[in-house]
Amino acid sequence: MNHLVPGTTRTEIIVPASTSNLGASFDTCGLALGLYLRVAIEPLPSPQSGIRLEIAPSGEGSEKVARDESNLIARVALFVAEQRHRILSSARLHVDNEIPLARGLGSSSAAIIAGLSVYEALSGEVLSEDELFSYALAFEGHGDNLAPSLLGGMVVACVVERAGTRTLVAVRREWPDEIKLVVVIPQLELETKTMRAALPREVSLEDAVFNVQRAALLQVAISGRRFDLISEALRDRLHQPYRVPLAPGLASVLELNEETGEHPGLLGVAISGAGSSMIALATGNCEAIGAGMQARLAASGLRSRQLVLLVDNHGRRRA
Repeated sequence: MNHLVPGTTRTEIIVPASTSNLGASFDTCGLALGLYLRVAIEPLPSPQSGIRLEIAPSGEGSEKVARDESNLIARVALFVAEQRHRILSSARLHVDNEIPLARGLGSSSAAIIAGLSVYEALSGEVLSEDELFSYALAFEGHGDNLAPSLLGGMVVACVVERAGTRTLVAVRREWPDEIKLVVVIPQLELETKTMRAALPREVSLEDAVFNVQRAALLQVAISGRRFDLISEALRDRLHQPYRVPLAPGLASVLELNEETGEHPGLLGVAISGAGSSMIALATGNCEAIGAGMQARLAASGLRSRQLVLLVDNHGRRRA
């Protein structure tokens, strides 16, 4: 991991977006995406007001985010400082965001990893991976978004207890360059809490086994380059069937998993995180695949836009 070293000059931190769940790999597996949150840290003299961190946002959702210390990035940095009994020097955070908010693309996780990175840059400390994940989990329980934003690539993340503290075991692998992500982003925000509330408290043994088999299959399909198995590996019975009724058109897009042979280059589709974004894994013909996904959403009255992205194999870094 590229550790961040503090300095007295302006520092820029880059954190990738993420897509999680990947069909059957619910709360388990995620990918870092070539879509970024950038935070430039500008040291300031100690303000008379007592405010240590000022936020200057731009880009996606900038009109919606807080500009004071209630901003998630600032809250994370100050929380870690409090936990570690440190006082941070004052700074202005120039936050330029490319990640759509409340669309299942890990905007909150990217902000949390950015906040941890701001703490490191301003305090002079380099946190261990266990410490980073432990502090991150205090703000969000989705390790399959947090871990890719920190580490890059494809990450399997497991929440564990160590010495009475929750952290993540995260195992990362490089993503094959030839598989791109087609991301279709509807004009519909969905709160993760709402989408999780739609899930059943109990599932059948049959459905649990169905998902375990396919989550394992995805890993061997990638490592063994059996890309023909990806559409099967993305099939899910634990979360997608309960979430698609909450947003028009998502069920129609998921039906593409039954039709991969009819669309050159398409390997499989899934809901990105809790939605509303949809992802397709593809080796080519990406714009046409995205247009087909958009057409299915439009038939249900939902407008959208598409992005063709590479997986970011680097993770959090300093410019």
